[in-house]
Amino acid sequence: MERTWIKIYDVCSSHQIEIQFVRELSASGLIELITEEEMEFIDEEQLYLLEQFANWHYELELNIQGIEVARHLLTKIERLQRELDLLK
Repeated sequence: MERTWIKIYDVCSSHQIEIQFVRELSASGLIELITEEEMEFIDEEQLYLLEQFANWHYELELNIQGIEVARHLLTKIERLQRELDLLK
């Protein structure tokens, strides 16, 4: 199956997100950017995460560290929910 990459510039323009914010998310390991021929892309499968993190940042005023904590806690809750479902 072929993966679709979306230019970060296009995503940032359409969602009014700062490119530096996206780069900080990538540097912290929250999303993965793909660089090819000096252009930055994001896999369409990660677009939802980027939108979620942007909402947390701009609407809830969370910094990168706060986003990391929130993501970690949500991942842990999801894992515990799956374990609970298996035990039922």
